[in-house]
Amino acid sequence: MVFERRTKASITDIASAINGRIRRHHRDMLRYHWEHMSYLEKAIEELEKQIDQLLSPYRKEVELLDGIPGVNKAAAATFIAEMGVDMSVFKSAKHLASWAGVSPGNYESAGKKKRVKPHKVTKL
Repeated sequence: MVFERRTKASITDIASAINGRIRRHHRDMLRYHWEHMSYLEKAIEELEKQIDQLLSPYRKEVELLDGIPGVNKAAAATFIAEMGVDMSVFKSAKHLASWAGVSPGNYESAGKKKRVKPHKVTKL
């Protein structure tokens, strides 16, 4: 993991920078932060394993989506999670684009262009 290499390489720099200036409270806070970061890294690894297991039935679809320029495995997983693999629920590609919020619009009337607000993403 790239993060680990950077962290290990800079530990000596951190140690020399805080030498003589750090108190017990600071050491405790650094330890709490380090433990929290370790916990988050472990949780992310577990979630990535779960996602990988859930994607196993869709390997072919992931590979096809991964072949699209600008789409990687993470984006392919997001597409499958959001839209599924059964495109028959959408009447056409235009309906899918509209549902995804990426359809182009023509906001012009009588030669005047109307101001367009960005598409709002609904958070759960």
